[in-house]
Amino acid sequence: MGTIRDIAKKAGVSISTVSLVLNNKGYVKPETRQKIINAIQELNYKPSRSARKLATRTNGNIGFIIWESHFYEVEMFYSQVFLGMEYAARRSDSYILLTTVKEEFDPKTDLPRFLKYNDVDGVALAGRVPHELALYLENERIPFVLVDYNIPGKKYNSVQIDNYNGANSAVQHLIESGRRRIGFVGGTFFHSSIKERYRGFKECIEHYQIMDADQIARYTFVEDTETSPAIGEKGISSLLKNDQKPDAVFCCNDTTAMGVIKELHKRQIKIPDDIAVVGFDDIPNAAYSAPRLTTVKVPKLVLGKEAFNLLNEVIENPLEPPQTRIIATTLVKRESTGVEE
Repeated sequence: MGTIRDIAKKAGVSISTVSLVLNNKGYVKPETRQKIINAIQELNYKPSRSARKLATRTNGNIGFIIWESHFYEVEMFYSQVFLGMEYAARRSDSYILLTTVKEEFDPKTDLPRFLKYNDVDGVALAGRVPHELALYLENERIPFVLVDYNIPGKKYNSVQIDNYNGANSAVQHLIESGRRRIGFVGGTFFHSSIKERYRGFKECIEHYQIMDADQIARYTFVEDTETSPAIGEKGISSLLKNDQKPDAVFCCNDTTAMGVIKELHKRQIKIPDDIAVVGFDDIPNAAYSAPRLTTVKVPKLVLGKEAFNLLNEVIENPLEPPQTRIIATTLVKRESTGVEE
């Protein structure tokens, strides 16, 4: 395997010109660039990570941080987002370093080691994270992006799910299938995605005028805690106390929907004959629940790949204005709303 010096000699150029091509920086005449590329291929040259670090002042490491409790509750979702980043990183010879942080985050005592030792080029913050962590990264001028989250009053680079339209399409499906008392079960609105899903739910019902404001309120169950199957069990139990039981439930995510399904089975309430159920995310278990769950599919690998791409752009162009990229969703209709696959 050749060296940069060997490549320069074979292509008849200076070492600095080879460096420009290797790092894709500066202007090099097309014919000269092609000579260098040919020499690289012939000599089977592969730059070392240490050489890249010296040339670009980066180390190829990307941090992936998620709130500890959030990871436990929705691991199936964020593990896929992480995998999407990992796939994208492989193509650029980067490493993704995963860690969790506690909700009671203090930068003085709880800083992840790769931040403490300045061992990453940038950071992806996945889901709900302590705001103090984002402020720390901002103050230290460490490039970062938010994934599936935003912080009120702040304009940060982020990759978001189209939560509003995803929820709207799910509720529209329920209305078109004849449901007229549609409940909502969810966790804390502190998570921006959950709040947007509720907005999509509420405004779809208002548009079709199937329930008034009082009914929407009575058929809404939201608890200020992280989503979980337990929230689903508790939520549907609360909604069933209405004089008229709901004939459908839109859940803020699939994890919550699993709890709703469990409780309905326990009460021997038929799904979807008595109550239809819809989730959000399309985690792997959604296709194997009984009945199989109708849900809004989030392309989680795409979410991770786009987060990686945006973060690299932020690393390379730190002075560019913050941007938000929206990832589209699709409704997957299954047995829990009466659709036979």
